[in-house]
Amino acid sequence: MDLRKPDEFVVLKHDPKAVWQIIPLVLAAVLLAVGLAMFMSGTQQAIDVVQPVIVVFGGTLVALLITFPLQQLTHALHFALVRGVRGGTSPAEMVRAMVDVCDVCRREGLLGVAEVRSNSVEVEEVCHLIGDAATATDIEQGWDRRLGSERMLHQLAQDVFALTSIYAILIGAMASIVRMVGADDKLLTGANVLPFVAGVCLTILTTMLIGRLRSVHLKEMVVVEIAYRGATIILDDNNVQRLGTRLSMLVPQGLRN
Repeated sequence: MDLRKPDEFVVLKHDPKAVWQIIPLVLAAVLLAVGLAMFMSGTQQAIDVVQPVIVVFGGTLVALLITFPLQQLTHALHFALVRGVRGGTSPAEMVRAMVDVCDVCRREGLLGVAEVRSNSVEVEEVCHLIGDAATATDIEQGWDRRLGSERMLHQLAQDVFALTSIYAILIGAMASIVRMVGADDKLLTGANVLPFVAGVCLTILTTMLIGRLRSVHLKEMVVVEIAYRGATIILDDNNVQRLGTRLSMLVPQGLRN
């Protein structure tokens, strides 16, 4: 049996240490929030924005740490990096991987497919199913479990970022009210509404990320369908060209390269 290179069935690399790569993105978000807050409040000095931004970002972070376990927050950050920034898995990559699996099945049989190793959970799962000559019912059950897992992972991250938006608005509004209560002159000044503006800016950025994760989640659902439908097709007909054509038809028009 030919030895296959580790990268042959790579769909998307997931490095647990990659969560640290999101730190520059967080800093960029802070700087963007500072710039937006200065523009929206009419504040001229950047130093005047630092304190409200620290209050909003720090207060939001503390609220998140109280609400969620640290493991879920870490998962959300890693999720934001892999999917929000990198865009998740491409359906075209999954089609290519399944075509490679079909080629292995044609050359080496079901036992050859069972020995395929990939960094993609979907690819490895369907290879085990193909290697075991699973029935259509077994593949359907595996498909349902994978969809459920995908929905749960997405929901865990979405909950974190949804509450981040809510906390940012509430903490910013509360800080602005406190400033207005202690003001001796005009209430609605740029300095007094600055915390609320900072909270709005953070909410805008987080909402953009939620929308991005939502679109990638829908794409990942297509990727799961390609993998498990591909397993069913390979067990029925291991023709590489026909498989590639049938799986390519599963990719929506907007997700095609």
